Amino acid sequence: MGPGMTRADDETIFRSLRTFDPDRPWKKARFDVRPMLPRLRPFPFAVDEPYRTILSPGILVGFGSDLGPALTVIDAAQLARWGVDGPTVAAVALDNVAMLAEACDPALVLRQSIAGTPVAALQTGVGIAAALLLVPASLERLFGPEPALFVAPMRDLLLAMPPDINRLEAAWLSAELEALDPNCLHLGGFQWDGERLLPESLDGAMAMA
Repeated sequence: MGPGMTRADDETIFRSLRTFDPDRPWKKARFDVRPMLPRLRPFPFAVDEPYRTILSPGILVGFGSDLGPALTVIDAAQLARWGVDGPTVAAVALDNVAMLAEACDPALVLRQSIAGTPVAALQTGVGIAAALLLVPASLERLFGPEPALFVAPMRDLLLAMPPDINRLEAAWLSAELEALDPNCLHLGGFQWDGERLLPESLDGAMAMA
């Protein structure tokens, strides 16, 4: 994908799906629950509608069970089998992300220049980079306290760029990386002031290009 950035190959993904046990009880399955941020492209096959809810900073989030390189959808039927409600699943998912984020070393953040613009890129190796937008307390520890514009083109890729970056440049970089992953995300940008995240669309910048 580029210097220091990778994604799982299809065979690894399908192998993990074949070993998944959907009948695990909640007391075991809860540790693998993760947020599922919206994909740009629909699945190429029919899937059950996941349970979704809007979480700060304003992202419509589904939930899945983590298989490593992939996630399986948590739908209403799965909630019923586990005997838990949606808000419980959401809270557990965020707690799991926060716990995994605590184990991430800031040295994982790769800092480089792209077309003259300083960019910090994080791949966690545990599939939670984009989900850190939902637990922003982790952002300062990993990226530093400086204001930034964040984009998350993939499940395990989060980029921080200067807050005053030309939005066309930011949109272009995000779109270029999205194009490398058939399961890419398309969330727009998120302004970070060191304490809060504020979402903003980048689609307008591309439309005017």
